[in-house]
Amino acid sequence: MSARFQLRKAVGLYWLIDMEQDIGQYKKPLPMNETGAEIYKLMEKGKTNLQIAEILVDRYNSKPEDVLSDIVGFEMQLKEFGYKPITEEAM
Repeated sequence: MSARFQLRKAVGLYWLIDMEQDIGQYKKPLPMNETGAEIYKLMEKGKTNLQIAEILVDRYNSKPEDVLSDIVGFEMQLKEFGYKPITEEAM
């Protein structure tokens, strides 16, 4: 797992905290629900978006294209927050 980002659960939500932010430029933790936290954890394990979609499609009995679209949107939020998935860092 990334030492820079820490995932914590509090007040019924998960929070992604950037541990290496500049003190003068405080960045609020990124809130996410349980599904977002699961996607984040799978990204941290090096899973690709397609692999994550396969896992979630089975779990939630959803359409693959809908799940993949949600994952890509969530990944964009993570990137805006400063997080880079492990699979992207390896490239």
